[in-house]
Amino acid sequence: MLDRLEQALERVVEGSVAGFFRLRVQPADIGRQLERAMLGRRMTSVGAVLAPNQYEVRLHPDDANSFSGWEDALCREMEAWLADLAYERGLATVAPIRVAILADDSVARRSVRASSSFVEVVPRSRPQSEGRSSTLRLVPVEGSATAIILEDRALTVGRSESNDLALADVEVSRRHARLESDGNGRGWIVIDLKSTNGTWVNGTRIERATIGHGDIVTFARVSFHVRSNDRQDR
Repeated sequence: MLDRLEQALERVVEGSVAGFFRLRVQPADIGRQLERAMLGRRMTSVGAVLAPNQYEVRLHPDDANSFSGWEDALCREMEAWLADLAYERGLATVAPIRVAILADDSVARRSVRASSSFVEVVPRSRPQSEGRSSTLRLVPVEGSATAIILEDRALTVGRSESNDLALADVEVSRRHARLESDGNGRGWIVIDLKSTNGTWVNGTRIERATIGHGDIVTFARVSFHVRSNDRQDR
């Protein structure tokens, strides 16, 4: 697992930057501290063992400066690595994993300090049912993902181009989730297909859940608003 993280981070920081990075803080050192932060804060919940979902990597300011311009990409790689680690250890999380890199004068040069916490997203309340639901559509919250209408047949979601909704994001599994009618024409169900980084409805990781107008569905880190197709709001 540490080799996988090291390779991922070195793909981000290329050439001379990579050489400088290796002299400052080893990727494996970051990985070991993140792993300790995850496993050291595990807690048992109903039917699952939970891992923290919020992480901070603290570095001496001189070391943190070597990340300038690369912070977002490095954090995304660390988030994906932690999600894989949680999956391999059979751990669940209360919300998508997020990592931040912070400069801290109290950290020694060429050292790493990692901490973790549980940050639960408060679910949005769902509007009262208005009877038989209309056709739904998924509208991307941001980015270049494509909106899609949920009509009569089941649809698949994933990174592979063979899916009905193909998402070009490395954290999305090749076959990530399936969307299907609930069978009585009153709603739609989203089903996670054992994805690595999870499917989420209103901030809660799910295996199977009914969705309706006003919900937010997230595949790994790609989010969609659920809208009634006959409404004008977006």
